Amino acid sequence: MTMIYKIKMNKEDYFKINNKIISANLEIDGEDVFFEVEGGSYHILKRSNYKFKLLESVQSKMIRFLSRYALVIVGVLFLFSILYMNMFRVSTITFNRNTPINDEIETTISSSFRKLFYFDFCNLDYEKLSRELRVKYPQYPYIHVDFNHNTIEVKIYNYDEVTYMTANDTTGDIIAKKDGIVDIFYVYNGQNMVAKNKYVKDGDVLISGLVNDKTFQASGLVMATTYDKLVLEVPKTESSATLTNEKDQYYQVKLFNFNFNLSKHSDFDLYERTETTSFNLFDFFTVKKIEETKKNDIIITYTYEEALAAAKKKIEDDFTAHQVNNLEKVLAIAVLKCEETNDSYTFTFITKKYESIGIFQSY
Repeated sequence: MTMIYKIKMNKEDYFKINNKIISANLEIDGEDVFFEVEGGSYHILKRSNYKFKLLESVQSKMIRFLSRYALVIVGVLFLFSILYMNMFRVSTITFNRNTPINDEIETTISSSFRKLFYFDFCNLDYEKLSRELRVKYPQYPYIHVDFNHNTIEVKIYNYDEVTYMTANDTTGDIIAKKDGIVDIFYVYNGQNMVAKNKYVKDGDVLISGLVNDKTFQASGLVMATTYDKLVLEVPKTESSATLTNEKDQYYQVKLFNFNFNLSKHSDFDLYERTETTSFNLFDFFTVKKIEETKKNDIIITYTYEEALAAAKKKIEDDFTAHQVNNLEKVLAIAVLKCEETNDSYTFTFITKKYESIGIFQSY
């Protein structure tokens, strides 16, 4: 910024030096002259032998203005900061329907949150996230994420609600992730390549993204009956930690990289820990409420029947954890054989499942 200086000087002295400086807004009052100069001319005056008086500069005006209105300026800046930050504050994440993928999408979104004081803030690119989710879950016709009034809205459409056939930056096919016998199929984008009761192999194209010489992001749901051979080992004895009624609640204060525990009374060897952030200032100063629940180790010994039940439950749980729609289910779990040693049972299963077998593969 160019500095402007307001000068008072004797009239005769001014006219002796005026050809060496650049002045503006000249005023003559009797024997005195008032004028303004920039930095270069001001330094020439300082090096001369002529007397002058510096009345005011832009810098001094600015300092006086800031000192007079400092509280008002700080208040206005704080207000605008709050209004700007509130644009990114998240109060909740909502879904238009319950699906098996809701929890996974919510975890993905929540992992990008930043906490300030008691609030969560998020600056995700929601259009980019929507495109990524549509690629990750091609079994759904359309997934859209938006942000309205501090609420992140996730809309997951069904096949009978909307059909989109638009070109996309990400183009490709829906291929089979495993062998199976096709039952039902819904094509949202692309060209159908399957039929009911058709046997498909791992890697076969189920829905092509190439339609009439144009490429699309193929999407669709292909449900099939599949068969898998699984081998699971179950130890005859294992330790399991169970929760007790003993708890310890305290606060953990973090200042930069230093942690301090307040009102901590117990040190459990084995415990389950939950924490809630009570205060967060840009991750430099945080206060967390911690609750630790003591655990006890229990030794469990399995009989053959109990080991078999535990193995089947693991298969069911693993399937549920990776379920992408409510149509999927385990149809049957058959035991082919069991090998027993002194320490474990090793089961060989054939599982019959009804599942979505389509995954997206880009060109």
